[in-house]
Amino acid sequence: MVRIWAPVIIALSMLGIAAQVIAEEAGADETEPAAEEPAVGRAYHVDEYTQAAILRYPGLKAAAADIDAAQARLREAKISPFMQFEGRATLVVAPGARGTATFSPDPQIPWGNRWGPGGEVGIEGGIPIYTFGKYRAGKKAAAAGITASEYERDRTLARVVFDVRRAYFGTQLSLDLQAMISEGKDKLRKAVDKLDARLKADDPRVRQTDYWRLVSALSEIESRESEALRLEASARAALGILSGLKPTIVPECPLEALQSDVIELSEQVDRALANRPEILQLEAAQSARDANLIVKRAGYLPYILLALRASFARTPGITDIQNPFVIDRGNFAGAYAGLLAHWKLDFGGTHARVKAAKAEIESLKAKTEEAEQGIEIEVTALYEALQDAKRRLASWTRSEKETRKWFVSAGQGYEVGTTTAMELVDSIEAYFSARAKRLTATAEYNLAIAGLEKATNIPLLAPKGWRPLDCEE
Repeated sequence: MVRIWAPVIIALSMLGIAAQVIAEEAGADETEPAAEEPAVGRAYHVDEYTQAAILRYPGLKAAAADIDAAQARLREAKISPFMQFEGRATLVVAPGARGTATFSPDPQIPWGNRWGPGGEVGIEGGIPIYTFGKYRAGKKAAAAGITASEYERDRTLARVVFDVRRAYFGTQLSLDLQAMISEGKDKLRKAVDKLDARLKADDPRVRQTDYWRLVSALSEIESRESEALRLEASARAALGILSGLKPTIVPECPLEALQSDVIELSEQVDRALANRPEILQLEAAQSARDANLIVKRAGYLPYILLALRASFARTPGITDIQNPFVIDRGNFAGAYAGLLAHWKLDFGGTHARVKAAKAEIESLKAKTEEAEQGIEIEVTALYEALQDAKRRLASWTRSEKETRKWFVSAGQGYEVGTTTAMELVDSIEAYFSARAKRLTATAEYNLAIAGLEKATNIPLLAPKGWRPLDCEE
């Protein structure tokens, strides 16, 4: 009887444990109170759970905030270079000083004179006229930051959509497994009770070993029912935490294979390489690295600025010398404007920085190639998993139909005494094994489609296409 439940165990490890992990991770990240509870008994389809999760998932809100921050950095890159001015205001106390432009009775520092207040205000700075590419490169790097943040949001979106679908199909699989287990358990319990009564009546046509065999099979079914309940609880918890829709109820529909026309593997790989957020993020990073190289190279050249400066100082206790050729530190006014070339003469350091920028570009190119190889491997594995599940689904669907005939026949025969307990157990084993494997293959097929959609970042079904065709609320 243990091999009957091999597909159930596989399903639990594939879906139940995964859903439990999702629930724990989502619960750790949850920062908001749960959404308002809908009316009790309301069932939601997978696309409805998905939409609810998208609206409330903290990771997507964080991604939106990151985009806002990147947009602010772009505005800074556009405006800040033209706002490089400094203002200064100084309030001082200084000793008084008397005299004219040619004579003063006071020493150079008249400490003994009466001290009084004074002050100075000034502004200086420059407007860039030509930066040898630094300004354009700065804007390009900031724009690449926005693009990278947007693709990070797409990555998060694809992940949460997949997690919701995985939890939803886990819930469906658990319910179907429970229905299957309930049917087999009822049949076996009736057989155990009947066989027990015949043993107590000393019926010579039954054996004690037949009773033990049936009791063992019943115990095995009851233990697997507990595992199916655990799968349901963890999957429902994941749905509830991700979507906020509670109580977590799914339509009472049998688990069915999704209807999707999946194109050839080569086209799936091409789609993934063209649309996968990770690749597009690396392209944005490449743009930023190219801009950084321009900035580093421009370090050999100066900034050409329109320089401006104005200042005014007044100290009443110091005689104001009205002579432009005499420096009066307490009373003066001045302004100038002109062209200014400003650069650092750290050519050795600039050379090292340019070399580092080139190495970063080469590193990023290699990482992009590595990511493309990884994506191709991932898409290929998902595509082959889909084809495998499709073949197994067809095979176990056919086997389920045939073994059910055997199961019904054996059950009827056992009722009238023409079938032995061993034959009944064999028929149960064959039928429920085929049925469990068909359910598992169906769930794996649906998950492979969901995984392939996540891996290519291209919708393979319409939002409502994830619902069973003949299932309504």
